[in-house]
Amino acid sequence: MKYKVSEKISGFFVILIKKLLSIFSLKIRYKIFEGFGIFAYHLIKKRRLLAINNIKNAFPEKDEKEVVKIAKESYKTMGKMIMTSIFLKEITKDGNTVVENEELMRKACENNEKAVLIVSLHLGGFEAGSKMSNIRKFYAVFRNQKNKKINSLMTKWRKEGGLNSLPLHNNEVLSTAINEKSIIALASDHYGKDVNVTFFGRETTGVAGPVLLSMKHKIPIVLAYAIFDGDVVRVINKKIIQIEKQKKLKETMQFNMQKIYNEFEEIIREYPGQYMWQHNRWRNKKRIN
Repeated sequence: MKYKVSEKISGFFVILIKKLLSIFSLKIRYKIFEGFGIFAYHLIKKRRLLAINNIKNAFPEKDEKEVVKIAKESYKTMGKMIMTSIFLKEITKDGNTVVENEELMRKACENNEKAVLIVSLHLGGFEAGSKMSNIRKFYAVFRNQKNKKINSLMTKWRKEGGLNSLPLHNNEVLSTAINEKSIIALASDHYGKDVNVTFFGRETTGVAGPVLLSMKHKIPIVLAYAIFDGDVVRVINKKIIQIEKQKKLKETMQFNMQKIYNEFEEIIREYPGQYMWQHNRWRNKKRIN
């Protein structure tokens, strides 16, 4: 692949920074990346204000001090999440990542010649779910970076950590992965236009991909998420989502995605500082309660 000169230069510096940071322990690196997150919190005003507004919308009962605390923790988590992508191979070894309720994932894989879908959200160190590549080949869907060199590096480093990247909106590649004995992780909490849902008491719209793929290919969905617990990433397989069919396909998609969003909300309420609040999730939708 050919890269622009600017892409080569940025790639060189990213590789150099990774090598320099590698001399430190994981514990110190986590602190460094938390610092990067706080730097971004103060540097990028538009995103900071959006995150604070999202938190206020989700938790109207919290005062300004509590909201700012959650926002800062979220930015620290974002820094650690970026570190997870860069150092995934190391983070998923030697007890740095633990998987809880692994038997649930193994149960979903039983007598299944196709993929198992993980429906998850942008919370904690979710990429460390690739620890489960010891069960099956592990994929996750990602949006390609605009910088092609950075995109190639991230793809390479993720693969070294057992995480194979599936480009967003590449249905041919996704179909191939579905027809393998694999695990495919889908972060499904961001804004989409497929179905109407309620999230933290506010009307919005979301994606319906997990439900559609499960129905079309007759494959199970496991709700899973990951949190930072000190210097350890904990990957939790929470439950198998049962698709409940309604009278019409649109109603089936909406009903089951709402169930999933209810689960997301429950998880976020438990770990509000580990959720990525920096995205325009509600798009000016109104609160309904």
